[in-house]
Amino acid sequence: MQYPFADGHCDFLSGVCARNYDIAHPVPGQQIALPYLQEGNVRLQFFAMWPFPHAPKSAREQCLEMLSAYEAMLAAHPAFSSLTPDFDPTGDNIATVLTIEGGEAIEQDLGLLHDFFQKGVRALTLTWNYPNAIAHPGTEPDSPGLTAFGREVVREMNALGMAIDVSHLNDAGIDDLLRLSTQPIFASHSNARALCPHSRCLSDAHIRAIADMGGVVGVNFFDKHLVQEGRASSRDILAHLRHVIEVGGVHAACIGTDFDGMQNTPTDLPNSSGMQRIAEGLSKMGLSPAEIRRVTYENLRDYILQFGQK
Repeated sequence: MQYPFADGHCDFLSGVCARNYDIAHPVPGQQIALPYLQEGNVRLQFFAMWPFPHAPKSAREQCLEMLSAYEAMLAAHPAFSSLTPDFDPTGDNIATVLTIEGGEAIEQDLGLLHDFFQKGVRALTLTWNYPNAIAHPGTEPDSPGLTAFGREVVREMNALGMAIDVSHLNDAGIDDLLRLSTQPIFASHSNARALCPHSRCLSDAHIRAIADMGGVVGVNFFDKHLVQEGRASSRDILAHLRHVIEVGGVHAACIGTDFDGMQNTPTDLPNSSGMQRIAEGLSKMGLSPAEIRRVTYENLRDYILQFGQK
């Protein structure tokens, strides 16, 4: 039995613009590609537009280039389609969701937030690894939370129906979001700090609070967020998924690989083709087929379908 999978985060689009990645014809080191997605039965893929912070072009300009690459990919490959409520994961198509990783892209202009929403962006990761006009990242654990402009952004995202992604955000920023957001927030690619004490990983309190408000936590495959030393494997991914389930419940756990955003992939999961290994591990963990499907696909699908409907 092959389970459908949903992946809440990848950096393929930046690879298209910076390294000439091709979705149909992967080059060595490329981790997201159509044949890999098909082999792993990935039926929902989030594509993040991640602007490189030190590039000559602005974050907005970089995102517009990646948006063009995304639209060209959809036009050239009918296997991809935008996610709709009636999408059938048992078919041959792969649904897609467009996101932005890093609030620098809106340039302190709420009008640009609206523009990106109109262009199909359905989630925004407020920060990457550097502070911006919205908030401070997990790399600055002792810094304050949301700025005044950041609070405006949250209110506007709630009004628009755009999902708020806390991955990369510091603890104070997550605390502020939990108080301020009227919509469920999510972590597209964040792991459990109880298993790996990295500031990019989530505390149990935050996992539980995100779950309690109807959000989800996507476990990522980056070794530095899975283990303290050495290379990670699918066993470590499963350990983090188990922890999210134990803390937040089976409806809170999902996957956000961060493929094409890392060099060292898990030793037995170099790309999306091996995703069924996760389902096999969840089965050995004792989850029922219905619970496995929730974790591999339905939790993330149900979460994101709340947004973009206004």
